[in-house]
Amino acid sequence: TISFAPAQKTFKQRKMDYAEAKEIVGAAKINEMEQMMRDKLQQRTKTGPFQLRRTFKYFDRDGSGGIDFSEFQRAMELLGFQFTEIQQLALFARYDESCTGEVDYAEFIEKVMESDFKGVVETAHGKHLNSMVASAFASDCAGRQNDTAVDDDSDCDEEEREMFTRSEVKKLFEMVDKDNSGYICVDELSHMLSRLGRELSKEEFENGFKLVDTDNSGQIDFEEFYMWFKKSETRGSVG
Repeated sequence: TISFAPAQKTFKQRKMDYAEAKEIVGAAKINEMEQMMRDKLQQRTKTGPFQLRRTFKYFDRDGSGGIDFSEFQRAMELLGFQFTEIQQLALFARYDESCTGEVDYAEFIEKVMESDFKGVVETAHGKHLNSMVASAFASDCAGRQNDTAVDDDSDCDEEEREMFTRSEVKKLFEMVDKDNSGYICVDELSHMLSRLGRELSKEEFENGFKLVDTDNSGQIDFEEFYMWFKKSETRGSVG
């Protein structure tokens, strides 16, 4: 039986409840609810450097630094949504990846906001994407350095570091691959550039796309995206 008080459950029970809720509701419905929530948050919160923090506080009613399920439910009500309890739990489960029964600020920003580029410019992911764009599409931020450096751990060996880097870049790739096709098409890349505030001429865009699309397939797969990241990382560390 699913419990609607995840914070009071054990890790194992919580994980099972989350999996069951997501299976019952289905990925398509969860995606739909998530987009509805993002759209409403975009309307409710002011833009600016503190937009993400303000939005988080909209959920974190008791100021604890984390959002539990009851706070999440309350926020859904305040936003005017009439999701069922099982739908709310399935959506909450998407953000509580650590299965603690609470969503912290980092999880919230990455999952709720970044995946649609809202506020992404001010995040680590935004810096990575900006440096990648600078390396292939424009010279207007060529002076940036080390923006693409992934947090390092000196205790990691080369193989572990490579796995970690690929994992982080995969998050960026999935953020841009809006239809989850496994490829980034022209429209998706154009959308990313637009949300990052990049205004390019048609020629600049086409030339940049060709640099990344190394097999000239008309779309960018993960390996091409990863090589783009690696090249921008090398470029950023020079000088």
